[in-house]
Amino acid sequence: MDLTKVRNLLRINRGSVTLLVTFAVVVLVGASSLVLDMGHVFLMRHRLCNALDAAALAAAQELPDGYGGAPEVAEAYFNSNGVQSAMLEEVEISGDRRTVTAGGYVNVNYFLAGVLGINSTTVNGTAAARISPLASARGVVPVGIEEPPEGESLQFGVEYNLKMSAGNSFDDYLGSGNFGCLDFQGAGDNPGGGSNEWRDDFRYGHNSVIKVGDVVETISGNRSGPAQQGVNHRVNQCDHACTATDYDPSCPRVVVVPVYEKHEIHGNKVISVKIVGFAAFLLTDYTGSGNQSYIKGRFLEQVVEGEGDSENVEDFGCYAVKLIV
Repeated sequence: MDLTKVRNLLRINRGSVTLLVTFAVVVLVGASSLVLDMGHVFLMRHRLCNALDAAALAAAQELPDGYGGAPEVAEAYFNSNGVQSAMLEEVEISGDRRTVTAGGYVNVNYFLAGVLGINSTTVNGTAAARISPLASARGVVPVGIEEPPEGESLQFGVEYNLKMSAGNSFDDYLGSGNFGCLDFQGAGDNPGGGSNEWRDDFRYGHNSVIKVGDVVETISGNRSGPAQQGVNHRVNQCDHACTATDYDPSCPRVVVVPVYEKHEIHGNKVISVKIVGFAAFLLTDYTGSGNQSYIKGRFLEQVVEGEGDSENVEDFGCYAVKLIV
């Protein structure tokens, strides 16, 4: 056997093996990079999207009171989500002042792809949140307010009566003996409730969903004792010295009430009302005593938890917010 030919053949094979090993290492690094680096990119994209969602949702809650503080709120919530090296590029308010769009990016450094000459990438994201007139919610209290006449609207900061007193009842609207109390306990398949149930609905808000289109019975009688207890329960929990222009949205004094229209009438008395929307009020006081008692509140423009509907529900300044992008 020619040893020279054998040595040459082995030398050629070693070169081929080296090439194959080099190629295999490149493939292995590429595969590892795909798993590790792309996984890291997806994770950072997820975190960026969460931060932008939080920024847009928080900023949208500033829209009813004027959108001047929305960019600052968006930035604060974006930064509090702790996405390292992420940047909030822009916060845009729509022309109708109902939508906030937040955009941002994060630079992501690769762990293994640098071996292949690829060191980093930029991940971009966008989130948008929109407020719509409140269509349904839990926690609504069992008093309400008449729908304003066509062409008129509730005025921010103005004090309204949510329950009247004897001698100054809703005689011209709901009829004699009605003072503005509503029976949520009798709605749907629920049995009608008494004074204790009405008081608890006021104290804590009704625990079932109340929605636009629901027909709710009115309650004859003043419910003055339960009304006073319900108002005092909420007012006594306020430790923010809330006013209509400076209040904590989570304060128990902030209540959501139905805006309604007449539905069923017997004689001169309105037996039931139909809910056409919702409004938010800051409870100011329980005034008077016994049958000569009022529940008063100042009108707020407020975002609350619930479902919104911008197409089929009238705008009474009470909104729900949701992500649309």
